[in-house]
Amino acid sequence: MKHRSCRPISLAVIVVLLIVGAAVTCLASNTSIRVIDQTGRTVNIPQPVTRIVSAYGISTYYVYALGAGDRIVNAWYVQIKGLAKAPDALWKIEPNLDKKLSAGKPNLEDIVARHPDLVLTNPTKHGDLADRLISLGIPAIQYVAENPEAMKEAMLLTGEALGQKTADRAQEFATYYDQVMAKIRDAVEKVPPEKRLRVYFCGSSPLRAASGDMYQSLMVDAAGGLSVTAGLHGYWNDVNIEQTLVWNPDVIIITSYGGLTPQQILNDPDWQAISAVKNSRVYKMPALAAAWDTPVPDSLLGIMWLADRLYPDEIGIDLAAECRAFYSKFYGYTLTDEEVRRLTTE
Repeated sequence: MKHRSCRPISLAVIVVLLIVGAAVTCLASNTSIRVIDQTGRTVNIPQPVTRIVSAYGISTYYVYALGAGDRIVNAWYVQIKGLAKAPDALWKIEPNLDKKLSAGKPNLEDIVARHPDLVLTNPTKHGDLADRLISLGIPAIQYVAENPEAMKEAMLLTGEALGQKTADRAQEFATYYDQVMAKIRDAVEKVPPEKRLRVYFCGSSPLRAASGDMYQSLMVDAAGGLSVTAGLHGYWNDVNIEQTLVWNPDVIIITSYGGLTPQQILNDPDWQAISAVKNSRVYKMPALAAAWDTPVPDSLLGIMWLADRLYPDEIGIDLAAECRAFYSKFYGYTLTDEEVRRLTTE
């Protein structure tokens, strides 16, 4: 039997094969993204990410602020233990909240059953959950946003993990953040050191103080204030009235969650000798869909609000305009006039 001779492959065919091979290689290389999370771990995330479980309540708001809320299939939300506690604004941002909200300790089996492309976690709250998910082939990134700069980095990390469109939006947030912080920093530099205001940040009771390690105290620093509890460590600290008298803060800020009101402190006989009470400078931090004094994107508004409360003449921020623009741009949410009033003047 005669064998057919092999014809030489033409140059044109070789070129086509090389082009196709390069295209296939390019597509393969773009099917995943590698990120370094906030614990320093490298995580490989196949693209596209269309199903997200956010086991960390803080990171949930990063996803919404990046315009990717429709990708969330299951999430925890800051300070929300059940649907009855969810603010109206959150329902407007997430109409399917009843199908997505979880509370309590995240369960590995329940998360896996959601078939997520990516899970967002926190090592302090969740221990080795990320490791266990990765061992099952499910990408998981960890957040440690313990200060305002780390919050900005968390937004950039989330944007990178979810693709180019969200990465661009995260960069827009970072640019806005840098502009705001620079404006506050430049304004505060004009305040003489001896006129910098001393701030006491308390929680659900007047004697429950935010430590110097906490996000609330670091927000005070970012706004140009001096936290009187900077020397305290850990989480919320229980203090006594004698200590608050020694600190004698110029301004008292109450966290946005909890039932404590400024009037309760202003009317308390034990607090009358404190400068903040004498001058009626006791305020409650606002909140909308999330508490402004937690490491969510909205905390940038919280820093602006703090700076405006401390140094209104020097800062010169149009807080109402900033709130309207922020929620419109990053959450696609239009504030009502009543919401603007509550966020800026109460």
